[in-house]
Amino acid sequence: MAILGIDAVTYGLSDLTKGKAFYSDFGLNKKSATATRAVFDAQDGSQIILKKRGDKTLPPAFQRGNGVREVTWGVSSKADLSRIKKEMLKDREVIEDKDGTLHFMDPAGVPLVFRKTQRKKLKNPGRTDINAPQAASRVDERAIYYQRAKPLTVGHIVFNVPDLKAQQSFYVERLGFVITDHYVGRGVFLRVAPSANHHSVFFLEDESGKTSINHIGFGVRDIHELLAGGMAFTGKGWKTAVGPGRHIVSSCYFWYFNNPAGGNSEYFCDEDYCTPDWKVGRFNPAPETFAEWALEDGIKKFSGLPPTRTKQDAK
Repeated sequence: MAILGIDAVTYGLSDLTKGKAFYSDFGLNKKSATATRAVFDAQDGSQIILKKRGDKTLPPAFQRGNGVREVTWGVSSKADLSRIKKEMLKDREVIEDKDGTLHFMDPAGVPLVFRKTQRKKLKNPGRTDINAPQAASRVDERAIYYQRAKPLTVGHIVFNVPDLKAQQSFYVERLGFVITDHYVGRGVFLRVAPSANHHSVFFLEDESGKTSINHIGFGVRDIHELLAGGMAFTGKGWKTAVGPGRHIVSSCYFWYFNNPAGGNSEYFCDEDYCTPDWKVGRFNPAPETFAEWALEDGIKKFSGLPPTRTKQDAK
């Protein structure tokens, strides 16, 4: 089955105005907005959908308060939808829309949607080539400078779940996801295909036995956009959860922010790309395997050097 990635994530939240402000400041494009819902696009067309809690079109909540209500995955063709439908009907209810879009639940109670993808291929996303001593890849060209981040894609989603084995079995054996790496006894990183970015979904076992959103990752072009975007976002008054930093697993740079819609939202870049030759890793879940380095409370935009003092000034 050709699952391509996340097409959309839908939230249910109490304060829609705050949610809209968050994603506007975060750098997504506002596609539409009303008093009860709003849709934001990343550059590739993947979406964040915000709806007020109580909206009758929202699926039932699997966690208390604000949070994710539905994850939509994009596939290549209607034939893929037919294969998924046939597999899911073996043991669960499947609702099918007129256009072939499928709705069903995963083992943790997360509502899933599968549809023919609405994401588009990015023609020239751009990035800053890195120069190193005796290895110049950017010649006679200035580096790109960013005033803010404009995420390219909704890259991955992370859930806390009550039964890690059940989630892994369902996504790998039933939907065709591929295991990339393990947090031993605690989590599993899954990618959508044998050749794909490191992970599109990551599950962490929750000792409380409850399902909840952990975070959503948004891919940006490079470390420069991540840092400039994070500083601009901080300047709008939004609070860092952790970062910036660099993960050990997946190798990507990150910066996480508290999200009023639920969980955290992350800028990330420079993620590992895996093929069938990738060697699955097994990592002990610990601070030293979470990050090669990380700041706990973000960084602020440089406000300028103080005026230079002369000897005469010092007198």
